[in-house]
Amino acid sequence: MTNDDATPEREPILARLANVARDVDANDIATDAEALASRLGEGRFYVACLGQFKRGKSTLLNALIGEDVLPTGVVPVTAIVTVVRWGACASARVRLRDEGWRSIALDSIAEYVAEDRNPENEKGVTGVEVFAPSALLRDGMCLVDTPGIGSVFAGNTEATREFVPHLDAALVVIGADPPISGAELDLVEDAAKQVPRLIVVMSKADRLTDEERAQGRDFAARVIAKRLGRDVGSIFEVSAVERRRSGPTRDWSALEAALVQLASEGSEVVRDAESRGARRLGERLVREIDEQLGALVRPREESERRIEELRRSVTDAERMLDEMGYLFTAAQDRLTRSFTSTHDEFLARTRREAEGELLRALDGAPEIAARDAMALAQSIARARVETWRASIAPDAERMYREAVARFVELANEFLRRVASADPALAPLSTTFEPEMGFRTKAAFYFTDMLAHSDPKASTRLGALLGARGGIARDAAEYLERLLETNTARVTNDFATQVQESRRRLHGELRDGLRRAVSTAESALARAEKERAGGEEAVRIAIERLRTLRDTAQACGGD
Repeated sequence: MTNDDATPEREPILARLANVARDVDANDIATDAEALASRLGEGRFYVACLGQFKRGKSTLLNALIGEDVLPTGVVPVTAIVTVVRWGACASARVRLRDEGWRSIALDSIAEYVAEDRNPENEKGVTGVEVFAPSALLRDGMCLVDTPGIGSVFAGNTEATREFVPHLDAALVVIGADPPISGAELDLVEDAAKQVPRLIVVMSKADRLTDEERAQGRDFAARVIAKRLGRDVGSIFEVSAVERRRSGPTRDWSALEAALVQLASEGSEVVRDAESRGARRLGERLVREIDEQLGALVRPREESERRIEELRRSVTDAERMLDEMGYLFTAAQDRLTRSFTSTHDEFLARTRREAEGELLRALDGAPEIAARDAMALAQSIARARVETWRASIAPDAERMYREAVARFVELANEFLRRVASADPALAPLSTTFEPEMGFRTKAAFYFTDMLAHSDPKASTRLGALLGARGGIARDAAEYLERLLETNTARVTNDFATQVQESRRRLHGELRDGLRRAVSTAESALARAEKERAGGEEAVRIAIERLRTLRDTAQACGGD
């Protein structure tokens, strides 16, 4: 067979989608398609590590990689994902908004992902990548560290929207003490909707007894199977700390084997990722083309009336939010009272217990220095406050879901109504999940009230207090201050989560409607340019758009 007789190679599906998107000026879709095609072309697939804050996700990933490349103990983190991929030597890079990638030192990653060093992502970080010479990553698997529960699925930040198409499998990290929470269960369900491959890990297994682990594992398996309607297989009980300290223990070897098996299926995972990405991007592209076609075939006056109707939908949404504000205000008031009551009960109960623990420890160390006594008070207060916070966090999330249930129901009724009136609003019909939890992560971190003073502050404090009555009494007074301050911070943090979740809920609804208006306005402006060329130009444009729509639909936009 001659070269002239050879059948030309078919253009890859994502490349076709990108080209169609460029042809209709849907550049955001084209960029997504090109980015997905680029990393799939390299055989890379993403396994996202998902879980509640402080479940030990970063520590777990470091142990799997075999090197401490990810910062741990960072409190709190921003909504920024960190991708760990193969590299001949450990290194890192960051991408900032409106800039390309630039190399950074491994020990500076926290400067970009820690809330206290990059508040509200003021540095404009849109991605962080870490390279590591790990055998697990050599064949294309990339492990993805996420900042907190559900962050990948929130869909309300630029970084999140960019990352969602790249999610190919999920490593879901849960705890046994407390047992799997409603928020964690929501996360497992969300992950199962997004990806076909799911691995569930119960972390920090070294902190529990055999009985506690077995109860937590069996309970998690039951509720997950009930929620998903299927078994997710083994739940691996592991301890990253044990793995780094003494080698594989418990289910660690089985977890590594499961990941190695997943890595061996890389080509199949990549094919699945291409199909899912093409379907998602194709659907977006078909909606974009339909918008442009509609603007061309409808009379201009009808398009203008439609845009006015869409604008009225935005106004109606604003009014609905204002009118329903009382529901959220009442919910906030109830939750604040509940948080305050829980705080008061805990403080009343734990003051005496913590003081007794402190005094017993001091009795056993009669020569203890003031600095060491203060450090002991910090340790006792921190352990009790963080244990208390972890125990009430699931209830706080549950109370929030129950409190906003009526708001979610009414908001979805409104969205279904406006979505049925215009195809441009169809994506809004499933904006809010019925069992939606907090839309923002916790920001609490324990303060010792000395963090911003000079290194001699603890010594001076001990000396000054000691002059008033002895190290033991001074340490007890300091302990009480720590408990009061940090339990109040816990309460305030939950209240802030409620308030911020309300703000984000409103923002998501407004943004979705405004995007629909903006798309319709752009389509009309484009149609006006075509009409300026006369009827023949319009006819040619319509035929061209219909052909492009057929291509987009064939690529996955059913």
